[in-house]
Amino acid sequence: MTLAERLNQIIAEQQLSKREFAKRIGISENYLYVLTGNSRSDSNKNKTISRALAKLIAVEFGYDEDWILNG
Repeated sequence: MTLAERLNQIIAEQQLSKREFAKRIGISENYLYVLTGNSRSDSNKNKTISRALAKLIAVEFGYDEDWILNG
């Protein structure tokens, strides 16, 4: 499972819009679209996020930080 798939899973399970998710973790909606693979500038490169952002998502939504980063 890719980072994009894991982030989309969290968003779906939390029943949030991408805008709401981005706002809760303090990133731009455009950056979230790049991370989740829904951007015009999307490429096939494997996306990554910082450990700090993964920790923030883990704490905010109750997910395992390692799972967010590595699957």
